[in-house]
Amino acid sequence: MTFKAMKSSGFDIEKTHLRDIERIEKLILLVMVAFVWCYKVGIYLHENVKQVIVKKHGRKAISIFKYGLAYIANCLLNSKMKSKFSIFNFLSCT
Repeated sequence: MTFKAMKSSGFDIEKTHLRDIERIEKLILLVMVAFVWCYKVGIYLHENVKQVIVKKHGRKAISIFKYGLAYIANCLLNSKMKSKFSIFNFLSCT
């Protein structure tokens, strides 16, 4: 799941065309933080706001990661959206 999120399903990091190993390391570190953030928000949404629908074949309609990613993107890109919780609290270690 993490590999798919880093590639085509979320962050699309291969389009950066980075070659310097230090820059690649920094990018992967930031992407991993963003991945965990999206996943934690997705879990919270699934458990406390609205559960992800399970289709007839037994798989979820959308992954927990994508659920969180879409919510975070919507909050950040839509200034008029009023979130019921602070998405930034999930970045705190406390």
